[in-house]
Amino acid sequence: MSRKTAHPNSLELTSGGEERNLNRLSLVLAASRIPDTMTSWERSWSSTDHLGVTVHVRCVASANDVVPHGIDNDILFGLTNAYIGANCPEDNTFRITAYQLLLYSALPIGGHSYATIQPSLTRLRNSTYTIQDSWYDRSEATYQSLSTSLVQNWKVIDRRKSPKQFDHESVNAEALFQVTLDPDLARSIRLGYIRPVDLNILRALSQPLTRTLYRKLEDEKNPVDRPVQMMVQTALVPWAERLGINGRPDTIRRALKTPHAQLIESGFLKEVNYLGRGQAQTIQYVFAQSHLLPARPEAVTALTSRRITQGAALKYAAEYGLEAVQKAVRRFDELVASGYQAKSLSGLLVDILRDPVKYQTIEVAGPVRPKLRMPKLLPVDDQKPVRTLQTANFILKKIVLPESDKAEVAELYLKGLVTSAELAALATAEDPTAQIYSWKSRNGGT
Repeated sequence: MSRKTAHPNSLELTSGGEERNLNRLSLVLAASRIPDTMTSWERSWSSTDHLGVTVHVRCVASANDVVPHGIDNDILFGLTNAYIGANCPEDNTFRITAYQLLLYSALPIGGHSYATIQPSLTRLRNSTYTIQDSWYDRSEATYQSLSTSLVQNWKVIDRRKSPKQFDHESVNAEALFQVTLDPDLARSIRLGYIRPVDLNILRALSQPLTRTLYRKLEDEKNPVDRPVQMMVQTALVPWAERLGINGRPDTIRRALKTPHAQLIESGFLKEVNYLGRGQAQTIQYVFAQSHLLPARPEAVTALTSRRITQGAALKYAAEYGLEAVQKAVRRFDELVASGYQAKSLSGLLVDILRDPVKYQTIEVAGPVRPKLRMPKLLPVDDQKPVRTLQTANFILKKIVLPESDKAEVAELYLKGLVTSAELAALATAEDPTAQIYSWKSRNGGT
């Protein structure tokens, strides 16, 4: 049976999905570091679900390793999204490059992140979870017992599809992984027992504990059986234990101080309050009223093509919106072409975006500087997004098509006959050539 490949596009990946059982059962400890002796754990607590079950989970690692923790949660999140991106194959198996897996995991692209992939996959495969009457089955609407390793199998293969051992080689961006998820996990994903996650917020969080806490709080905020909760309150010590943080209340509060500050700064949390004293303390999370909309690909492209880093471009595009970005880059292009002197071109563009009025009446003096080669902006249309060749090429970059077909598709996109979503969907189309032919017919068969 063929193995489907996930096809992420970094500009399109503004949201992801997380299987709800993984967070609800706290299967991966949030702490970045754990003792070398921590080869197992066992926990029970009362669930807040409408059935009011008692959750009981036991995790046992292999003899030569520790239990999954820290960044393993991010990799597991990435595998979930990669499986979805591969259209949820029935054999639970898909292929993905190391670069793609980091994109799906919302992790920084770099040597440190690449080095974590294989150890993380190994811990997820070799650790066994025994779950008693606590795994929710959406089709049956019941809680079930099961034993799972989450990742059933994985291996690294090369582009010639022959086995290759990477024991003594570092994993790079092109390393191709074949991963098989546990059948119960894959089935739950296929049944749609997942919750959306804002990847723009997730990418801005620097530590595994913060990222895990964010996803866990998203789950608390959006319960399956109740309306959205704008405030949640829970006993501090049991909450910390579910995160994998042990110790006295003051130790727990110190460990959570930085994650809480980051989640408030990101706009996800409004405030965090501690109520009571000692072991009886509770923690109260108050969520912010609204979130930024996902960044528009056209706005991100306009910024990155003008020397703004992709992470910053995602942030500014989401914060200011497409129309404000279009106006800012127009003024930026005018100033640069006229010879305006700036210490940093990227800094100039950000400043224009933040304070556009400041640059409305600037009169440029001095010699004209060579005009930078920037993508041409099309007229602003309140009803349609700006279409650029850069956006089309970015979306088509990782799609396997003849260059002549890519050029033809890009032209259809610029003419407004194809949407960016349709371009991205070519990655999983059964017959891309037939799909392109149908698009051409929208233009009278030309």
